[in-house]
Amino acid sequence: MDRRNLLLKEMGITQWQLHRPEVLQGEVGIAVAEHIRFIIVSDENLSQSPLFTDVLLSLTLKKEDCLCLNYDQIQHLELNHSVRYWLLAENTEKIDRTLPHCLHAERIYRSPCYRDFQSSPAAKRELWKQIQQI
Repeated sequence: MDRRNLLLKEMGITQWQLHRPEVLQGEVGIAVAEHIRFIIVSDENLSQSPLFTDVLLSLTLKKEDCLCLNYDQIQHLELNHSVRYWLLAENTEKIDRTLPHCLHAERIYRSPCYRDFQSSPAAKRELWKQIQQI
């Protein structure tokens, strides 16, 4: 037992450890509003990027129609309407583990992580091809 824990114990302070801390972070039961048509799953926040705006423009969507989540949050989605997903990850295994959580998927676009996506013309070209296949 370290010094800090020993002092707390001597003062009669009980320490608690949360078994599911994500509950306090609002991750359990993420209700998706009916107006959401596009869900982006990425470990980076790309909602302020000009490239993100271009992707929405190509899909004829507005920012209000989009929801940005990370890979931990995707498993807690609650939705009852069809949406499109854009999964950005550095490896395909992460995307493959996420696919079962993509509920009511109209389309699923795949790209490398956003940092790599931004600097790769081939990755951008691949996304545009996926979008055009609608």
